[in-house]
Amino acid sequence: MENVNTKRIPLKEKAYNLIKNKIIKCELMPGTPLIESEIALELGMSRTPVREAILRLNHEKFVTIYPRKGIIVSPITLKDIHEVFQVREIIEPQVAKIACSHMSEEYLLGLKKKFEKIPFSLENSSAMEYFDLDIAFHKYIIESGNNQHLIKFANEIFDLDYRIRVMSTLVIDDVEKRSKPEHYAIIDALISKDLDKIDETIKIHLTNARKAAVMKIY
Repeated sequence: MENVNTKRIPLKEKAYNLIKNKIIKCELMPGTPLIESEIALELGMSRTPVREAILRLNHEKFVTIYPRKGIIVSPITLKDIHEVFQVREIIEPQVAKIACSHMSEEYLLGLKKKFEKIPFSLENSSAMEYFDLDIAFHKYIIESGNNQHLIKFANEIFDLDYRIRVMSTLVIDDVEKRSKPEHYAIIDALISKDLDKIDETIKIHLTNARKAAVMKIY
């Protein structure tokens, strides 16, 4: 029997989440045209909630609406890349230094083991698994600061950042020789609570990630 207290997700919210997820994970690539009727048919709902979802996604810059012409998935611009990493470079080191004193060493070591175990490959789902773990780690840093306004803001940045990392399609060699070791260094710094090392390792990682994104996308 269904729990009467179970909250049903409104259709417009369901449509929003499903379309946004496809955009963030680049199942819908930049420049892809969106047709309300086709999306509604795919999602098994009327066009009204789909239209409301698209209007919200337009407001958030995930899609672009051209009056009397159509709707496309918004491109990722060079400006987007630089602005996303600029924000992250300002926020993440500071939050990490403030919050490291009450981060879980057990959780951080668990993350390190997960990074080590993922056999990164562009041929299977391990790439998305790696991206998910990467974002989860950086979100954990922000969430550890226990500032709800900052968390909400950062989540919007991470949504765009996820698109950037999928679009940049890091090569295996880059992940194994750069990205993974940089994550290990950040984790070790957080566990040791070495503030200078936390600042240094996060800034190095974000600088290199920005360069990799620009190089692969542009």
